[in-house]
Amino acid sequence: MRRHDNYNFIDPGTGFSRQVRHEYRFGFPASSGTLLTMNLDVPTLLAMGSFVAACAGAVLLIAWWGNRKVAALGLWGLSLVVVAAGILALILGAGLVQTPLVVASGILFVLGQGLQWKAARAVDNKPAPFAFALLGAATLAILSVVPGLSHAIGSVGLVLCAAYLGAAAISLWPAGKIILPARRPLIGFCLVHAAVLAIGAYSTFGSMSGDMVPPLLSAFGLIHFETIIFSVASSVFLLALIKERSEAASLAAARIDSLTGVANRAALIDGAERAFERCRRDGTPIAVIMFDLDSFKRINDTFGHATGDDVLRKFCQVAAALLRPSDLFGRLGGEEFAVILARSSLEAASVRAERIRSAFEQGGRVIGDRHVNATVSGGVAASATGAATFSVLLRDSDTALYRAKADGRNRIRRADQHAPPEAPSIIRVA
Repeated sequence: MRRHDNYNFIDPGTGFSRQVRHEYRFGFPASSGTLLTMNLDVPTLLAMGSFVAACAGAVLLIAWWGNRKVAALGLWGLSLVVVAAGILALILGAGLVQTPLVVASGILFVLGQGLQWKAARAVDNKPAPFAFALLGAATLAILSVVPGLSHAIGSVGLVLCAAYLGAAAISLWPAGKIILPARRPLIGFCLVHAAVLAIGAYSTFGSMSGDMVPPLLSAFGLIHFETIIFSVASSVFLLALIKERSEAASLAAARIDSLTGVANRAALIDGAERAFERCRRDGTPIAVIMFDLDSFKRINDTFGHATGDDVLRKFCQVAAALLRPSDLFGRLGGEEFAVILARSSLEAASVRAERIRSAFEQGGRVIGDRHVNATVSGGVAASATGAATFSVLLRDSDTALYRAKADGRNRIRRADQHAPPEAPSIIRVA
């Protein structure tokens, strides 16, 4: 398929008008006039895009092979390999004037973007039905055999690709407050690629020119360059994102007690120091509660260590449900736990500790199918202005805890030091 374009060009050196002639074969520029030359041609860019996509996909697949638990790497790598195959099919279809190959290339493109959507969902372990990833490619395949729609297949395929990429960008947006650095660039490249594909769909919609491949100077010529950039950038930032997630998970695991799922001693002390510093700076009250499970050795000896572990987990569930999101709760060791309540008075902290004690007395009666009758004792200490240190309040709450033990267990006692001057008739629970 040939097309010739003739237009006038003003030579700035002579001021004379000269005619420039362009010849296109299958949408590829074949030759140009003397004054206007094309150093980059579409077939070369397409071949380069296919090679880059295949290499990027291979890198991700190799990374996935080394860590098969990360499905996103394998899915995204496979998607790039599929896109590379689609580009190769487009080159052959355009060069040999084989419409079935061009249609197959469009189906492969849509399939590749569908796999990228599924990979984006897999980054955060979100559900992503495989049937939905295949739906776009199946739709395009069905439309390709409908009489009278052959001229719209390219535009429809681009719309489907843009839709998949837009959905992938939405899926990559995190639900939590912490956003890993590599996440935003990956979302940005997905959105840019979706926008370029949408522009291409708009510029080629209803086109009857017969060009199988958009030329460089068309409205959609940007895709030839942008596809190469997207293949490389998306692979780099996906690898970076997976690495950041792994490091964040390792850091979180190092700060979590593996048995109960609450903060371990190191994380609790670190968070407490920051909380005390803020309250000291603002002059606001802060309280510490120490809990110790009653007769825990008897529980282990009577019912076994497995039941003892269940008792520890049950207490953590009860306590966490009754604490504020801003409260720090962690395991100091063995059956001892501590709570740091910023902006909380001695009275308010005592009320909260009593609620936890009472709830655990009810919840700890039966653990599994055993009548354990587990209880907990607690000690509470507070600083009215945040001037006391964590070590001081921890010592005072520990003293109050031992007094609760001496008084018969299953009760809460207050420390005498650092109590804020509040009216005894008013109890405000923060």
